[in-house]
Amino acid sequence: MKSETKGSGIRPDTLLASVAVLLVVNLVQRSIGFGRGVLFCRWLDPESLGQWDMAYGFLLLAAPVAVLGLPGCFGRYLERYRGQGQLRTFLVRTSVWTATLTLTAAGILVLFRDTMAGLVFGDPEESPLLVLVAAALAMVVLHHFLEAVFAGLRIFRVVSFMQFVQSMLFATISLTLLAFWRADAWSIVAGYGAACGLSSVGMLIWSRRLAHGPACDVAAVTHREFWPPLLRFAAWVWVANVLSNLFAVVDRYMIVHWSGLPAAESLTLVGYYHTSMLVPMLLVSVANCLAAAITPHLSHDWEAGKQERVAARLQLTFKLASFFMFAAGVGVLLLTPLLFHYAFGGKYDDGLFVLPWALAASVWLGLLLVAQTYVWCAEKTRRAAIPLAVGLVSNVLLNLLLLPRLGLQGAVIATALATFLTLLMQLLVNRQLGMRLPIGMLLACLAPLGLVLGAPTALASGSLLLFVLLMTPWGFEQGEREEITEFFVSRVSKILSRGPRTKTTP
Repeated sequence: MKSETKGSGIRPDTLLASVAVLLVVNLVQRSIGFGRGVLFCRWLDPESLGQWDMAYGFLLLAAPVAVLGLPGCFGRYLERYRGQGQLRTFLVRTSVWTATLTLTAAGILVLFRDTMAGLVFGDPEESPLLVLVAAALAMVVLHHFLEAVFAGLRIFRVVSFMQFVQSMLFATISLTLLAFWRADAWSIVAGYGAACGLSSVGMLIWSRRLAHGPACDVAAVTHREFWPPLLRFAAWVWVANVLSNLFAVVDRYMIVHWSGLPAAESLTLVGYYHTSMLVPMLLVSVANCLAAAITPHLSHDWEAGKQERVAARLQLTFKLASFFMFAAGVGVLLLTPLLFHYAFGGKYDDGLFVLPWALAASVWLGLLLVAQTYVWCAEKTRRAAIPLAVGLVSNVLLNLLLLPRLGLQGAVIATALATFLTLLMQLLVNRQLGMRLPIGMLLACLAPLGLVLGAPTALASGSLLLFVLLMTPWGFEQGEREEITEFFVSRVSKILSRGPRTKTTP
């Protein structure tokens, strides 16, 4: 494996380096995205903002559905095929498969654009916008495919660079189009698709320098041997992706189709919802990057027969993620009202009203993404589908109950409660597969409840949570405390040992 890695010019990152690079770059990228989102809210009316939210949600749902979840298995299987000397075969076959399915899906969207426009936007007359969404879908799939490849190779510095470039291009192109073309969802959809396409093309050109390894793989593998394990895993990844992405957007669709309001008014409510999720979704994106970073490394440990190490590392990651997202949530509750009153000019105050429950739902969703990595490593992807299916059904039922009575607030509460139920079920599934559930894990799950009652209660519960984690055996276990301490001591020692740099002459 060492020779193959050297010959292909690929140097995987360590787990710590992967997480550090992704989180740091993600922080910069999301800061750019946050500024971009603020300008979207300032320049667009609530209805246009709602249209963009529906279009974006559809793209995230349709991208993995269109390719049957195949790139979702790269984090689990690409390392195996590379170790067997079959990396080139893996990439060529999966690329052809993905391209064929993507073009087919885009063609279907264009062919049935009136029906799909009615489904996505609640208005068949928005079919021209749906055609633009279909074109953007192809670019989104390409971008996600390349991200999955480099993530599977554990080259997260490249993944982070791709995401950063895409974010910069999206901000530049979409804001330019909003200022000089159309101040509506058309400009944002076009900017998003163009950003994904341009960053992908640039990365394809750059990655050619990695292709100086052997012209063919060291061992041949037939299609009969290649596809069955891959497609079995991908099929359940596809099911899980469909359920999770439906879960993420079903409340919007319930608002559009079941609120009893005209399309324009329902999209306005979605626009308010979008503003309430503007900051909380930063937490979800960080958790998603964290899950993507740890999956290949945990899979590597699993392949080496270190299942107990996988469980231990995931437990520590879960607790730390809960604590830091909760702390960030408290800061959001304290500072976001200034954003609504000053940056948004008070026109999205209905979004501020539902912020606490939206924030709790986002923290639970982030923890769910982290918890799901255990079933990916265990190759039990079908076991992730059951919690998501129950959560999706409960979300719909709760929306049917609360949406007519509480309006937007009811939709957000329904989503938060359904997300919490899904997280608990996923942890029970992990426990059935051999992962322990100590009290610290359950406390980490309950922590976001402190956010729903506002900033003062969140501050009090956060202080209690910090005390429990640090000072009692119910929080971090002894081995986890030692690992955290060792990490910080090694980082500080490394920084102190560098000393001043001196210029040398050749």
